[in-house]
Amino acid sequence: MFSYGEVLENVEKDPEGLNLIIFDLDGTLLDTALDLYLAFKDTLTDYGFEVPPFEEFKKHIGGGAYGFLQPFLPEELLEEALQRVRRYYLERYICVHTKPFEGIEETLQRLKKENLLLAVATNKITEGAVRVLKRTGLIDYFDLIVGRDLPPEHKPSPLHITYITKRLNVKPNKALVVGDRKDDVVAGNLAGAKTAYALWGYIEPLGEREEEKPHYRLEKPIQILDVVF
Repeated sequence: MFSYGEVLENVEKDPEGLNLIIFDLDGTLLDTALDLYLAFKDTLTDYGFEVPPFEEFKKHIGGGAYGFLQPFLPEELLEEALQRVRRYYLERYICVHTKPFEGIEETLQRLKKENLLLAVATNKITEGAVRVLKRTGLIDYFDLIVGRDLPPEHKPSPLHITYITKRLNVKPNKALVVGDRKDDVVAGNLAGAKTAYALWGYIEPLGEREEEKPHYRLEKPIQILDVVF
């Protein structure tokens, strides 16, 4: 049995076997940061607020549009700004610069060839996630795509993950959650899944709480194959 926080220099196969891989979207499957930033920049400019540098913005990707707007706008503007930034993203910037991270498509091809179930758990709205996966040509790899609007609660709640495992009829301990943010690791661990911290993404520092410790820390997507096979 793996304990939380195990760091594997030479990644080894999970001893219990895995049937399902659940991926985060932004910063794990796809490099969407610049397109999101451009929609964010237009929104803040509309309200007359100073736009932070791109690298500062990237620290807040992962919690959906609310997650990257909330630190920079007053509470009373957030609801309207959420609608605006989503509209700008979908109408102006979706997949202008977005692309899969290096090694992602090769990894998905191999996982699918071996009949693994594949899902997406994202704090994006499901419609936006589906559209970006279609535009990047990845949509057909996935058996289920679940945004923040479908489960009772979204990441870091474990209900986001258990919603997927129940829909696909897979025991949580037979699932691996792959993500670049603390919310991904916490949601997966609390759901009873295995977790992999994606070091190729927009990584967020993890804390010392037990639920923040991933089973694996992976430097590149292809290492998922070492865990599964």
